[in-house]
Amino acid sequence: MATIDAVLAEARKKEQAGDLAGAVGVLDQAPETERTGAWHYARGAMAVRAGKLDEAVAALEKAVQREPEIAEYRSNLGAALLEKLKAGDASVGQRALEQLELAVQWGASLPDVYANLSFARLAAGDAKGALAAADVGCRNDEKHVPSLFNRAAALHALNQLVPCLSTLDTILKLAPGFAPAVQSRASTLHKMGRA
Repeated sequence: MATIDAVLAEARKKEQAGDLAGAVGVLDQAPETERTGAWHYARGAMAVRAGKLDEAVAALEKAVQREPEIAEYRSNLGAALLEKLKAGDASVGQRALEQLELAVQWGASLPDVYANLSFARLAAGDAKGALAAADVGCRNDEKHVPSLFNRAAALHALNQLVPCLSTLDTILKLAPGFAPAVQSRASTLHKMGRA
């Protein structure tokens, strides 16, 4: 019988080859007694990629329960909950925010974590907190489009339209034609009376 590390490696190999169903199949063959936090994390990540958000949240919650100190597990749980929020499930917003705040406390440092935290704070009505999180993401990677976009959204919510417009222009230099930035730029110009 293969060790859990070998199972995870084989699943990762299949996933990287574009065989998501095969990767899930490899994971699902692992006995219950071998299903570590890393197994649940991998299963949750694959469910997110497959668009199965309820399944993803359940698996990522198990990963967090088994190994609560791993920031990446909490970060991805928060991100999966945000996807449900974006899909219209307002009941998960606070849980997403709590998981992302904990991920940062446990040492998560990737800009995606801060972009997600920024979005969650903005959804909770905390534009200043959203701006602070987006700024950390931008400091970690000054070309990180999601952090920049959430920075612009926070600035817009704070009615700081000139820096919002500047941030949107930066995004469009990095990602010309990025539809959300194009739309937000037009909205900001309209609000400024310059459209």
